[in-house]
Amino acid sequence: MAIGSAAHAEPDADLLGKQRGYPIGTRLTWFYDEATRVGSFSRLDEIQPHHTLAKSSSVLPLPKVEPLDPPLTYRFEGKPAGIDDFLARQRITGLLIIKDGRILVERYQYARTERHRLVSHSMAKTISALAVGFAQADGKIASLDDPVDKYVTALAGKPYGAATIRNTLRMASGVKFTELYDGKDDLARYSRLRAEQGLIPALKSFTATDAPQGTRFHYASAETTVLTALVRAVTGKTVSAYLTEKLWQPMGAEASAMASRWGPAVSMRHCAISAGSVCCSPTTACAMVGRSSRATSYLMQRTGNGSRPHFSR
Repeated sequence: MAIGSAAHAEPDADLLGKQRGYPIGTRLTWFYDEATRVGSFSRLDEIQPHHTLAKSSSVLPLPKVEPLDPPLTYRFEGKPAGIDDFLARQRITGLLIIKDGRILVERYQYARTERHRLVSHSMAKTISALAVGFAQADGKIASLDDPVDKYVTALAGKPYGAATIRNTLRMASGVKFTELYDGKDDLARYSRLRAEQGLIPALKSFTATDAPQGTRFHYASAETTVLTALVRAVTGKTVSAYLTEKLWQPMGAEASAMASRWGPAVSMRHCAISAGSVCCSPTTACAMVGRSSRATSYLMQRTGNGSRPHFSR
């Protein structure tokens, strides 16, 4: 049975700027202007100042399974469907599926290719969390149960400083923070303060809690920025610089990544829509992060040195 078609309609292509060649937006419009979204999401490094995570000099290839036999299929609303059907329903610029270190599917839409640096949005939160694990493995963090202000002393006396590193990693600091992406929420206020005053003053402005730390998961992009301030404090390097040497190059990345730079000396802070840093890289490089972090987690948990990061918890 042939599932899907060789040529499928890309959803909302005209709305997303096809007739204009998918133009890029500005620092103010790159997310909210749908007509520039495809262009902006694949060329963000042309819009925002950024740091570079340099590609590896020893690339670890991801081999492709070609042809994929049988093709990947799934059922939707009781009917069989394939990759073309999925892409026809979703605004997806790049789709990559890997299994056992091999590429099963690599597809692109909206005139994007494997060479475009596609915005990762909040996937970079996990990458920032890996930096904390590396710092602990390097002996720069004694325990994930230490309060953040043990290392970021400027946050002493504030809720984000009192939260433990572990609870911050789990987005369970208990700090009251709304993230609705309506331009009126705490994320918008935080973003404005950070742009005007810097990261630490913006974090210190949040003084209320609405749950004891460690008792509730609550998605808040500001918590990832706390972690990057932590990494900066204990390593003396930006997260971008630290992860270049600890992750990007050792894992054999075939392409450089770009991390948007917002505010003084902090990079890859978070990727939440209107307020965050964005790690841009080709889809294969992003896939390699997952492959590499899985191997890193296993190796570090095998060391038995008592200071290993608990990536899997």
